[in-house]
Amino acid sequence: MADKKELDRVNQVASLIDRYYQFEDAVDVNKQNIEYLKTYIHDGDYVEQNFDMKSKFLRDIAISAGVAVVVFAICLIFTSLIISAIVGVAACVVCIIVFSSIAKARLNAKKQEQVEINTGITEQIQALEQRTKQMEKQREDYKKGLEKRLDFLSVDYIGNISTIKEYLEKGEAETCEDAVALLEQNMMMAKLSDAMNKSARKPLDMDYNQQKEKFGDPLAVIKERRKKKRS
Repeated sequence: MADKKELDRVNQVASLIDRYYQFEDAVDVNKQNIEYLKTYIHDGDYVEQNFDMKSKFLRDIAISAGVAVVVFAICLIFTSLIISAIVGVAACVVCIIVFSSIAKARLNAKKQEQVEINTGITEQIQALEQRTKQMEKQREDYKKGLEKRLDFLSVDYIGNISTIKEYLEKGEAETCEDAVALLEQNMMMAKLSDAMNKSARKPLDMDYNQQKEKFGDPLAVIKERRKKKRS
């Protein structure tokens, strides 16, 4: 395991990077919330489809026919067949008109309610979008500031901080700079292996010890340069 000073350095950088990802997570949550809110916005066709005007109209006709039969039967007691039939048909027509008017009024009320919902949801989405833009700016500003505070790490590698920390904790690297160099080496090896796999050639042996024996220790060069700078 690397010494405490190096572990403290990597932990400090990890804390700074965690703050960046807090911004990123907040942006993602806002975007998910926006997509969720959009599911509540519907047009008039959607309202009509869910209101099911056709089935209600058929139901109203059935009720109106029943009323007509009752009226016809009552009238038949006091008047002739023809008059009873006329009154029954008139009652049926009136019921259909009344029921249709009620259904149409309810449908219009539903459409108006949906318009109000759409307006309210749109306002919420706009507020979230504005907030998301602000958070994205805060995130990017923080990232720019982060570049100046990462003394051993490029901002391109912030997603690999846990791997760098693992190298130090396992003693595979003595300093944070060594851990970054090891990361770059392993990433390069992985890319080379991927390229060779795509060309149907034998994949590169990624065993760490074997690779070290084959290619040498890349950290040795870094250590040698550091010694020369100090001398």
